[in-house]
Amino acid sequence: MRTSQELKDDLINRMKNAMKNRPIEEPVDRRGEIIPGKRYRDERGRMVTVKRASQLRVEYCREGYAGVSETGRREFEIKFTEVMA
Repeated sequence: MRTSQELKDDLINRMKNAMKNRPIEEPVDRRGEIIPGKRYRDERGRMVTVKRASQLRVEYCREGYAGVSETGRREFEIKFTEVMA
């Protein structure tokens, strides 16, 4: 039977090997992410500001209008283009 010290050393060696063989992580591209506060243009060129975004829905406010509009995320990604500052 192995001692607790041997078990500990074996576990440490396993962890070191796992860290060596870990695939290289690539940086995450967040340009396409819909974040509250970002500004977009619709197909007619009108400006909108994102108020809330979830996996399924996006709430936005059109410039010059008091109300808030809501649409599906997929439809939003098709109809709106992000405005670069």
